[in-house]
Amino acid sequence: MNTVTQPQHTHPPYRRLWATIGLGVTALAVSALLIATDGITGSSHWAHHPGISAAPLLLIAAAITAGTLAQPPQQRRRLMPVLAALAFTAWGLAQLFPNSAAAGYLNDAAILLFVGDAAYAIAANARNATPATQPRRTRTRQPHGYAATPHQILDQGSENQNHPRPRPPGPV
Repeated sequence: MNTVTQPQHTHPPYRRLWATIGLGVTALAVSALLIATDGITGSSHWAHHPGISAAPLLLIAAAITAGTLAQPPQQRRRLMPVLAALAFTAWGLAQLFPNSAAAGYLNDAAILLFVGDAAYAIAANARNATPATQPRRTRTRQPHGYAATPHQILDQGSENQNHPRPRPPGPV
């Protein structure tokens, strides 16, 4: 029986990857422009400030989404990028409508989503962390009146390790 195998794509789609990079760089550039404009004008209360302050937030939300879509499905961590993209979107929308009643709710939603994203990241790191291991100390009984030498003490600590500890120079 003949079987047909489909080639597995091991590289992310390059257009989405370039879109992700472009959106991220644009978000950084707009953020720098915003800071420079606020510094030049000496105020953050000028006509187009809400739109320009929302732009990098919405651009980075789009970059996160494009980056997530560029990953092969089996390599995606779905919840963290979704939470981050939603948080940046809520924050960006709150910037667009600063004097509306919805702005407060959007800011609160952004805070909740950012905290949820961070909590998920902390839990994922804790779940994947290797437990701290300390070498087990074994005690060997010495005959009565027998004093252990420094070399024997060093060797006792290296019994459970893959390589022996180096001996200090001198007579053995």
